[in-house]
Amino acid sequence: MRLCLFIGHHKVGSTALQDHLARNAGRLARAGILYPAVESEGLALLLRQVLDPDDDGPDRFNAREPHNALVFRIWHEISGTDVPRWHPGLPSVHQMLLTIANQVRFLQPKAVILCAETFSGLAARPAQLARIAKLFAGAEVSLHCTLRRPDDHLASWHAQRLRFGDRLGQLSAEGFDGYPDSFHVDYTRILKPWRAAFPEARLSLRRYEDVLDVGGSIEDFHRESRLTFPKDLLAARRLNPSLHRGLIELGRRATLAGPPRQALDLVEALIRLSGDLRIPPTRDVELFGPANRLRLRDRFAPVAADLAEIAQRDLFPDVAQIADCRPIPEVEAFERLVPEVLPRLPPALAEWSRHLAGRKEAA
Repeated sequence: MRLCLFIGHHKVGSTALQDHLARNAGRLARAGILYPAVESEGLALLLRQVLDPDDDGPDRFNAREPHNALVFRIWHEISGTDVPRWHPGLPSVHQMLLTIANQVRFLQPKAVILCAETFSGLAARPAQLARIAKLFAGAEVSLHCTLRRPDDHLASWHAQRLRFGDRLGQLSAEGFDGYPDSFHVDYTRILKPWRAAFPEARLSLRRYEDVLDVGGSIEDFHRESRLTFPKDLLAARRLNPSLHRGLIELGRRATLAGPPRQALDLVEALIRLSGDLRIPPTRDVELFGPANRLRLRDRFAPVAADLAEIAQRDLFPDVAQIADCRPIPEVEAFERLVPEVLPRLPPALAEWSRHLAGRKEAA
C-alpha cells in the first residue's frame, strides 16, 4: 500500500486540495484511493458518495478537512487548546486513529492520502508523528510539502490569523517578532521531524510558484503523488480567499477593538470584497518595512541553504530579494481602500469601520 502525506505549508492551496479530495472521496475509493474519514459524520458521507456516483461531496468541515480535525484534536489533548468551532463533536484522538486504521484494514486500498496544512505545526511533536507512522508500518510513503518565500507566506498567514480572531500587532512592528524562530520561517522545523518519522519516504518538496505554474495545488499533487487518479473527478472550487493586504490593518484594528463576533463578521466581509479590489494590487503592498525585511532575509538565508541541501536544488535563489520593499506602503494602501469598501459593507459594519479607520493607534 502507498501512503501520500501532504504536510503543508499554510496558504499554499491546501484548502482547495482538501476540498477536491473530499468531493471526490467516493470516486477515489472506487479506484482504490482512500481519503479517510476520522469520525462518524465523515464515514456516513463517504458511504453516501460511494453509493451515489452523482453526489457532489460534503461541505461539512469534519468531512472536508478530516486530517486538520485530527491535528486540532491532538493539540487539544496535549495542551488543552480549543478545537476550532467549525470542527464540532470530535471523538478522542485514539478513536480517530482507530477509525482510519479500520478503513485501511477493511477496505484494503491501494493508496491512502492524508492531507492537512496543520501537519506542518504537528512536526513540533515527534511522538505524535510516530503514532501516525505506526498506523502505516510497511507502506510505501511519500511526503509532500509546498513552501512559499517567507515574506509572501507571512503576509498571507498574518491575514489568515484574523479569521481566527487573533489579536495581532503590525508586521512592521512587534507583530513580526514571534515569527523568525517559528516554523513559519524556519521550514526545516517542518521537514526534519517528518523525515525522521518516515525515514524511507520519498520527499516531494515544491516551491509555491512552481505549483502555480503547473495549474495549482490539485494538479501538482496529482503529478507529484504518482497515483493513477480516475478520470471522472469533479472540478475544483476556489476556497479560502485571501484578505487584501491593504485591508489587513482594518481587520487588525477590529480584532483589537472587539467585540469578537463583530470583528470576525467584518473580517469575513472584507475578505469577500477583496477579490474585486485590483488597485492597488495586493502583492504591491508593503507590510514589513525595511528593518524587518532585513531581519527576515538574514534569518532565512541559512534556512534556504539547509533546504537546498535537503532538496538537492536551490529552492529559493531569490533570498536576497526578501530585503526589497514592495512599492506601496501599507498605510497608503489602507487609506486608498477604506473609502472604496465602506459603501459596500452592511451599514452597521460600515459605521464601525469608519470609526476604526479614524483610530491612530497601531498597537
